[in-house]
Amino acid sequence: MIVGFIAIFLAYCYSLLVLFAVRGWKLHKKTVESDHSYPFCSVVIAARNEAESIQTTIQSLLAQNYPKDCYEILVIDDHSTDATKQILDGIAATSSNLRAFSAPDGVVGKKQALKHVLQHASGDFLLFTDADCTLGENWIETYIAYASTHKGNLYFGNICPNITSKSSFVEKCAALDFIGILGVQNGLAEIGLPFSCNGANMCITKDFYTTSYKTNETFSSGDDVFLLHTAKQIDTNSIHFIQNKQATVGTNVPRTISSFFNQRCRWASKAGGYKDKVSILVALIVYLYCFALTTACGFACFGNKLAFVCFIFLFLVKLCIDSILFFTTRSHFNSASYIWLAVPFECVYFFYITIVPIASIFHTTKWKERTIN
Repeated sequence: MIVGFIAIFLAYCYSLLVLFAVRGWKLHKKTVESDHSYPFCSVVIAARNEAESIQTTIQSLLAQNYPKDCYEILVIDDHSTDATKQILDGIAATSSNLRAFSAPDGVVGKKQALKHVLQHASGDFLLFTDADCTLGENWIETYIAYASTHKGNLYFGNICPNITSKSSFVEKCAALDFIGILGVQNGLAEIGLPFSCNGANMCITKDFYTTSYKTNETFSSGDDVFLLHTAKQIDTNSIHFIQNKQATVGTNVPRTISSFFNQRCRWASKAGGYKDKVSILVALIVYLYCFALTTACGFACFGNKLAFVCFIFLFLVKLCIDSILFFTTRSHFNSASYIWLAVPFECVYFFYITIVPIASIFHTTKWKERTIN
């Protein structure tokens, strides 16, 4: 009786969480109209070992439909061991918009690199992306147009996994997992419950940076999430998710199970620093639901009939609710062609969610040849 009540309660909480996010996505997309004012802005990137992608990222920034004399691109090389620095220096030599920096000794890791290069930024708005992202030609203009008419401290947009017909099964499943994370994150932000964002597509005002820029230095990951939490402590209404495709950036997903596991362990490692109530509640609901699924599956394998019934119930509820989220957001993430993978994906999702937070504590996670704290 108690087991059944727990299963129903968890299903209710999880369903409510996802359906609230779905409601957020169903709100009208934000129309962004430029008022033809072009404040100076700075695009900031910290790069490490991104020789394969950094040139594409920089070229997409240089091709922006924004006056060339109204923005700068600041890229800091975080002690790369490949040709990233040489590529940056080569582009900077022929472009007045790009300023390339090298992290000095003692400045190690993305957070410290960003903190160092931000001292050189002179824009009224500071836009952040990653060195492996692709950006549409109206990315800067969309951010600035929206921020100019909506007062705030922190703005963030959507991120779309770069998936093609040639992408592997692992890449497509990693993309679905990413879509699930962003679907809940961005959907809840739309109804006034921001709890997370992604530093690959983010913008803050210079005033916010000057007076309140602060992130958790204890954890290697989470420069974006902890900054959002800082903005939220000041004023929740100062945080805006821009649900507009022009503000979306594309990003690559892990290509192997090993790289996927390491990335997710890195993301999970920052959860120990959360103090935001919504962040903690979302993490607890998702983890407890997946833990219940994993536990029920384990007991069902040993012939426990009640555990089998609970597993089937929880699994079907999650599959249905997640499918609603995937179908609602499919046009935003261009996922219509591989959304059918939701069924096999769900078969392993709950198990991986259960073990990753535990593994992040004991597993030595490497990211770009560095150990993650």
